[in-house]
Amino acid sequence: MSVIINNKLYSAEYLSTTEEITKGMMGRPSLEGCMVFKMGMGHHSFWMKNCLIPLDIVFVNKNRINGIHLNCPLVDRHRMTPPKYTGIGDHVIEFPAGTANDFKVGDKVNMYLGTPKNPVQ
Repeated sequence: MSVIINNKLYSAEYLSTTEEITKGMMGRPSLEGCMVFKMGMGHHSFWMKNCLIPLDIVFVNKNRINGIHLNCPLVDRHRMTPPKYTGIGDHVIEFPAGTANDFKVGDKVNMYLGTPKNPVQ
């Protein structure tokens, strides 16, 4: 899968099953490109349980960025209630922290199951 935002192409992993979505980035030491969660339209909440790297979490609704949480920190084991990152959308995309610094609400998000025929670089 591929994602294009602001004329930049990102390789993407597509997660659609409950098991895939629940696990997400848990225990992974790195992320190349991004991870796309097919959520269905609604209000969604993410947190950084067992994540090993900080992430940017982007909420997408109808192929437009609807919310952005930048540089979400790792969960402090001593904190009783870890922070949750919420938004409304039909997809959520996670990037390595810093990737979404230039994104803004309203930016177009193109998602392709394969590689686009004429990718923008």
